[in-house]
Amino acid sequence: MADSNDVPQLEALSAPLGALISSVGRGVAEAQRELDAATIERIRELYASDEDLAVELQRIGYRPTWYHIPEAEAEIAVALSITAEERTDGRTRLKMYGAPMDASYTNRFAYNLTAQSRLKFRVVPVPPSPQAEALVVVPAVVGKTVGDARLLLSAIGVPHRFPSGAADAALVTSASAEPGTLLPRGTELVLTVQATGGGKLPPTSTPTRSPVLESTTPGTLK
Repeated sequence: MADSNDVPQLEALSAPLGALISSVGRGVAEAQRELDAATIERIRELYASDEDLAVELQRIGYRPTWYHIPEAEAEIAVALSITAEERTDGRTRLKMYGAPMDASYTNRFAYNLTAQSRLKFRVVPVPPSPQAEALVVVPAVVGKTVGDARLLLSAIGVPHRFPSGAADAALVTSASAEPGTLLPRGTELVLTVQATGGGKLPPTSTPTRSPVLESTTPGTLK
């Protein structure tokens, strides 16, 4: 038989049945949020990379898979108890509590039941929602030519703006957002390109020498 000190502890662990059920729901919601956050983080990592494979995946519009918990089934062994509370209006309110069916409970109350709990759920991939599909993520374009950067940004639908007259061969030197940034709706990526010079210097020519003037006197230079 368990020590009597276990009883107060058991009572402290008891909770209203509704709270037990809602805690399972909160756990599923938190798990779903973690799955979504992990997918967004993978998207950011993909678009922040400038590796060849990542660039090719960006070109074809690849997005990491979204996962969804479509159902959750919980089976928790608890001992149920009902208590009555007197309300100020004279009515009686019944509340149902659940206590965990652990070894202390079964020994203390000679309850012949194997304590067990089971949580069952499935995680399946699902198509992204329209909002997730519309996410605009900034790729790594600094260091690329204007032509390559323009093709990449247009392929993945990132609104962007280059300086007027930027040559395709010029290099992108900076962008208004870091790679992997989620671009807010209605915002465009502003890019800075390598400044071009004001023209080339003329080629250096061999200087010409002034003709030698000969004096009228033979053999004498003036």
